[in-house]
Order: sequence, then C-alpha cells, then structure tokens
Amino acid sequence: MNIVSCDILINPLRIHKNEGASEYLVRVISHVCGDSPNLFVITPTDAVDVPFASTIFQFNPLGGIGIAFLEVNISYWKSVFKLIKETMVKCNNTILFHNFHFGSIGSIILSKILKTRLVYIAHDVEVDRYAQDSISIEEQKVVSVLKILTKVYEFFATRADRIISISHSDKRRLSELYGLPLEKITVISPKISDSRISPKNEKRIMTKRSDIAVVFHGSYKYLPNKEAMEIIRGGISKNISYENVQFLVFGSGSPKVHEGKFRSLGFVDNIYELLSSCDIAIVPLKRGAGVKLKMLDYMAAGLPIVTTKKGTEGLDLVNGKHAIIVDDVDEGFVKAIEYLIENPKIRRKLGHNARNLANMKYFEGEQ
Repeated sequence: MNIVSCDILINPLRIHKNEGASEYLVRVISHVCGDSPNLFVITPTDAVDVPFASTIFQFNPLGGIGIAFLEVNISYWKSVFKLIKETMVKCNNTILFHNFHFGSIGSIILSKILKTRLVYIAHDVEVDRYAQDSISIEEQKVVSVLKILTKVYEFFATRADRIISISHSDKRRLSELYGLPLEKITVISPKISDSRISPKNEKRIMTKRSDIAVVFHGSYKYLPNKEAMEIIRGGISKNISYENVQFLVFGSGSPKVHEGKFRSLGFVDNIYELLSSCDIAIVPLKRGAGVKLKMLDYMAAGLPIVTTKKGTEGLDLVNGKHAIIVDDVDEGFVKAIEYLIENPKIRRKLGHNARNLANMKYFEGEQ
C-alpha cells in the first residue's frame, strides 16, 4: 500500500458557500498545504461545500449548539475512530487542523494518538466575542453556559503547536490572554480572489437607475448583523432626507421585506454582482469580534464605505482616505451617508482608494 502525505481538518461548524468563515478557511488550508491538499475532513452531516475535502467523515451535531459538546457526542467519536483507522494506515507527514475552538480537547487527544502537529485556526478571540454577545441566535438561548465553555475550549485550543490568527490585533490579544509567545502565532490575513469581483455594473439589479443604492450584508442569524439590519430598517433609512435612496440588505436567513426606502432581499447567490451595482456600503455595527470580512467585499468592489470603528477592526483603513469612520451609529453616521449622497466625486475617490488598498493588501496571492 502506498503511504502518502495527508492532512486532517476537524471542522465542528457548518460550512456554507460564500460565507466569510468558509472563505478564510480555504485561504488558511491553501496557504499551509498548497492548492491541492490530500485532506481528510470531519464535519457535521448538514455541512456543505467543504473545501479541499478528499475524504469526508460526517457526524450528527445534535442540534444547533451540539458542537459545544463534541467530547460527549458518540456520533462524533465514531467518525474520529474511522478517520484514525484510515489515516494511520495510509498517511504520514500529517498536519491536524482544528477550525474554531469547540472540540479542541478532542483534537488534542487525536493529535497525540496520531503523533502529529496540531494547528488551531482562530477566526476570532472567542472569549472576547462572547463577552460582547457577538453570537448567533441559536447561541443566545444558552449563552451563559457557552461563555463558560468557551473559556475552557479556547484555552485548550491555544495549547496547539501552532495558531493561525486572522489579524495582528487578534495575535497580540491571544498572546496576552493565554501567555503565548508571539512566535507561536502566525497571522494569515483574509484575502479575496480578484477573479470574483465583478466590474462596475451600470445596470441596476434591485433599484432604479436614478436611485442611490446603499448596501449592507451578512448572516441574519448572527446577532450583530441582525441588529445592524434592524437599525437600517427602523432608523437610518427613515432618517435620510433624500427620496432617491434605497437601502438594500441581504444575507442567509434574512427575511424578504420592502418597506419605504428599505429592502431586505433574503439570500443572494452572487453577492459581487449585486455589490457592483450599488453606490455606497454602510457597516452600522455596534459589536462584533475579529476582522469583518464584508469590509473586504466592499473594498474590492470599489464602494465608498461609512462604518463604525467596530467595522474597521484588524484592517488598515484611514478615516477620510479609505472610508468614513464614525464612533457610533448616531446622527453623525446618517450625516456621513448624506455627505456621500451629495458628493459623487468623494464617493469615487473613497471607492478608488479602498479598492487600491484591497489590491495591495487583501487580494489573493502573497504581496
């Protein structure tokens, strides 16, 4: 039997196409393993579009928050033992990736059994994310329990041989929280493929040609995004004095609503085609941890952005050059939107600068 090099991905969460977490995972795996890895994946039964998977072992996550209890999930361990049986016979030079923090204790045990290196992929500083209640609707039901479990699981996750962090600010924070040497943590910044960006689309997809289209997107199941969409619907869209403005929001789980200047589109398959037909992007986030990958979408599409400081975390944006950055979602946020509505030249300048920054730092391929 041929012994080959292979890698293993423990992915407790559901992966869905076009979501930022999925695209970042693809980037990390390709960065570490190359573009064609031989990858064995353990993932929930309802996960789809698992990137790079050569062989998939699925388990029943036992509901939306079942991933927090993987160590007592019989279905999960059955998948683990199947993976052990196959990889111990066929593979060497194995790297074990653990995606997110839940289940990290099991991955430490697995790495000892397989005698392999363990790499923790940290999308956020999870303790901070839960402290801000930057959570999903499902997590909200048992958030007090998850906050305790997260402290345990993130601690064990950081015992990995190597940690991948999404930004330098997260790297410093993880080092500070868990007493880690900085050299143990590698920053792999999120990037976006240039081929996925549509050229500026003069044809309006959801608005009249004469309208100014203002856009925001994200999963409605994530509370910070849901909160932002409700702020746009009940506040921002009603406080803008201009009539030729349409606020478009979309994302998985979002309802389809058309109310005055506000329109929620539900799930959109080709987000870049829609973004390329818009005029302004807004990010009225009050909470949230880590890099907001939607910001890269807007920058790559060349859209001028009005955002809170929370939206810029982990990104090298200069206020007035790459975006208009305000402290909170208040009257100043609305005035910033109106300023861009009134000044098409400023819109073009900010969009151009944001696109150039994305070109230099955030497009796929090492700079």
